[in-house]
Amino acid sequence: MQVSDPLGVPGAPQETWGAVQAHLADSARAGGRLILVTDRQGDRQNAAYAALIVQAGQAVIAAPAFGPRYGRPGAEALAELVKWAHERDWPVRETVLNSSDFVRVLAEPDAGEVGRLIAASNPSDPGIYTTLPKLKPLDEEDWEDA
Repeated sequence: MQVSDPLGVPGAPQETWGAVQAHLADSARAGGRLILVTDRQGDRQNAAYAALIVQAGQAVIAAPAFGPRYGRPGAEALAELVKWAHERDWPVRETVLNSSDFVRVLAEPDAGEVGRLIAASNPSDPGIYTTLPKLKPLDEEDWEDA
């Protein structure tokens, strides 16, 4: 499997989603799979996600920039990414990567690690990613502590 350089900027949801869209717009391949990679299990309200996009023997990872950990923009970018894949009948899968490997593997993926991520992924319901979480608004006291 050929693994491309990672797309996007860690922690920058809209920039990363834009890089994914640009990458996929250049692709003539119709089918693919979306595998969401997270370092959290059972804590979706605080989760960060990276995206592993697999098409015709090629894989590309989008930086960890999706999900509620990155605030409303991260949750919205995750919802848009999953809706995009679902509209194209791409299967949506998820895999959990232990937190000690999360940053390392996603920054410099090799074919063996990507293969293990694919093998460890499980089918997932797209609806759990497209329902935006209720994010607590900051009050004045939070601003003073920030």
